[in-house]
Amino acid sequence: MGRSPRSLRTPNRSAIKLKLTGRIPQLCTEPIYAVPAARIPYDEDTRKALAKSFIENVVLAQYRQLTGWQKVTQQTSQLDSGYLGQHLVSLISGVPGRGAGSRGKGLDLIDNSEIKVASTPGAINTPRWNHTSFGKRKNVDAYLARRHIYFVLLDTPERRKEFPLRIRVWRVAPQTDALFADLVERWAGKKSSGNFQLQPPRWKAGSIAKNKCGDLVLPLIFEAVQQEIPGVDFMEIERWNTRARKCRTLARD
Repeated sequence: MGRSPRSLRTPNRSAIKLKLTGRIPQLCTEPIYAVPAARIPYDEDTRKALAKSFIENVVLAQYRQLTGWQKVTQQTSQLDSGYLGQHLVSLISGVPGRGAGSRGKGLDLIDNSEIKVASTPGAINTPRWNHTSFGKRKNVDAYLARRHIYFVLLDTPERRKEFPLRIRVWRVAPQTDALFADLVERWAGKKSSGNFQLQPPRWKAGSIAKNKCGDLVLPLIFEAVQQEIPGVDFMEIERWNTRARKCRTLARD
C-alpha cells in the first residue's frame, strides 16, 4: 500500500492537544519590541531643532491647554512631566530610551543613565528630585555606578505665575564627579527615611541644588525659555552645551 496523502494522515498527539486545549506557545503571547539603536540617528543641530519643536508642540501646547481647561474644571494643570522629560533628554543627549514598550521603574536610557524630573507648573506640593530607594546600600551603589544622572526642572521664572514656561536640564557623571559622589555618600551614611532629596533652583536663576548634607552647583547643559509672543508658542533655547563638566561647591552660581 502506498503512503497516505498528507491531508489524511493522523496528526500526532501534541498537535491534537494543541487543537483541543487552544494553548498557544508562550513566545506568541509576549509583546515584541524592537531593540533601540545605540544612538538617535540625527546630528546635534537636528536634535536641537527637534528638542525645540518637541517643547513647543508637545510640552508647551499641552500645558497651555491644561491651564485653559483648569478654569472650567477646577482641576490641576500639572503635566505628566516624567515621561516628557525622558523624551527631551533623549533628544538632547542623543541616547535613546529602552524601547517603545518600556515604562515604570528601571533605567531610563540604554547607556545606563537615569533621569530625575521635577515640575512646578500646576503643582500642589513643592517639587523635588526624589530618590526614594536609598534605604538599601546596593541601591546607592547602583546609583553611583550610573553613567549619567540627568536632572530636569520645569518651572517659571516667578513663583505663582503660569507663564512663561522654562525648562532646564543638568547632567552629572557620578562615577567621575567626586563632589557629587561625596554628597551622596555623606547623606547615605546618616540615618534617614531612605529618600535622598535634592532641592532644585525653583523660580530662581542659577544651578544650585540644595541638600541637608551640602549644596552643589550642577552642570547645566540645556535651558529653554518661552518667549511671550501673542498667539504663538515659541521657545528660545538659551543654552545647549553637552560637553562633560563637573559639579562645583560655591555659595552662589
